[in-house]
Amino acid sequence: MLLFIFLILLFAAMAAMSFILLHRYATEGREVSANTAKQSFANDQKMRETDSKEEAENSKDTEDFLKKLAPGRTIRVQILGDDYLTDNHKTLAVTAPQEMHIRCGKEERTVPSGSLLRILWSPKNGSGENVSDDIFRESSSGDPARSVTAVLSKDMSLTVKPAEKDQALTLPELKRGQPNPSYAGKLCIYGSGDGLTVINEVDLETYLQSVVSSEMPSSYPMQALCAQAICARTYAVNCMELAREQKKIADLDDSVAYQVYNNYPGDDLSAQAVAMTLGLVMNRSGVYYYSTSCLTENRTDLDSEENFRKFLDNPPPGDAEYGSPWIRWSVRISRQHILDNLKELYGCSWKELHRAEVLERKPDGQVQSVIFSSGSEELFVEGEYQIRRAFGCTGLKLLLNDGSEAENPGFLPSAYFYIQECAGMPKKNAKTDADSILICGGGYGHGIGMSQNGAAAMAQNGAGYEEILNYYY
Repeated sequence: MLLFIFLILLFAAMAAMSFILLHRYATEGREVSANTAKQSFANDQKMRETDSKEEAENSKDTEDFLKKLAPGRTIRVQILGDDYLTDNHKTLAVTAPQEMHIRCGKEERTVPSGSLLRILWSPKNGSGENVSDDIFRESSSGDPARSVTAVLSKDMSLTVKPAEKDQALTLPELKRGQPNPSYAGKLCIYGSGDGLTVINEVDLETYLQSVVSSEMPSSYPMQALCAQAICARTYAVNCMELAREQKKIADLDDSVAYQVYNNYPGDDLSAQAVAMTLGLVMNRSGVYYYSTSCLTENRTDLDSEENFRKFLDNPPPGDAEYGSPWIRWSVRISRQHILDNLKELYGCSWKELHRAEVLERKPDGQVQSVIFSSGSEELFVEGEYQIRRAFGCTGLKLLLNDGSEAENPGFLPSAYFYIQECAGMPKKNAKTDADSILICGGGYGHGIGMSQNGAAAMAQNGAGYEEILNYYY
């Protein structure tokens, strides 16, 4: 009996011990699972925070690269003379569909609808304070419509604007790529000692429509036009800020010295590109663009003649740079033409040209310095634009990549070139090839910033304007 009771107690003790051990294991297991879950959650949260931080940084990078301006900016563009050849005008004709309002000093005058306003420059000094009969005169003869003539001399100015804000002012006698170029906004005309300085004061976004259409063909893909609009806006804003710091009369002019404005009118596509990128600018101080690349972007191994020649002689893909024929070109220039250029640019009165040789290139192959020599005399020319001018010759034919010919514009298309025949060659009869040098090159423009044809090619392949700008800038 006692043995039976002892066995029962022993089994009970063992059961109790098993229960305690199982309970403890279960509890510790839950604690371990909870700690593991807690640690896993912490790790996951840390990863989420890291991802969020990276996303925020990427968002900040995007925000830093592209930002949006407040609307309502006005730009002041100097309108150069015929074909952009002169800074000033001796006479200016202005018409508008509706009445035009003229302000001179504190007084205003209205030019009737259908009339021609002709502004003449006079070299004599004037006060410019008031409108008077000496400044304005009306005539109904000599013009198809009634005309009003204003005479401005030094220190005089007047402002012309259309009666309706959505109307434009037409300059029917100004020579541009389009006939009768018209300008939104208002015209501010200043008399100086040399002629009339004409400033078009216009809304920035309206200005850009006529920049995009003048700088890039409207037939290019829309995303390329959008990239062009952002580049043009950024460039214009940078010019505006600099000009106003320096208190210049104009922010920029309408020629290739800055960016071409209204050589061709804005159209629906250029207006759409400007609207799609409304106010967007790049957070960059130096934003430039050019026509056609030589395909040397991101290359750092083309500073030697051997490497650059091998690169340039390798035929590019047929669809590169949107199929632009300017991707490769060549031109033969007589030594005498180069001598004439050196005399005009640098005053060199040489009889013979014995040497024309590239001395230095950028890592991407662009020529940076050239040496010319005649006997013991030497001339070093530096800078891509000066070098292009030294070899330029208006009227010569360039052979392009597609076999077509183009007029040499007075300077080489780009500074991405090599000289096929140059140093040490004796001067021979002018009718032989030995009296000339053959220049082989690629691309059109200064090669800095965005290639417009490259942007078109990227857009054609599905790239958006942000991808295009990130690639080039």
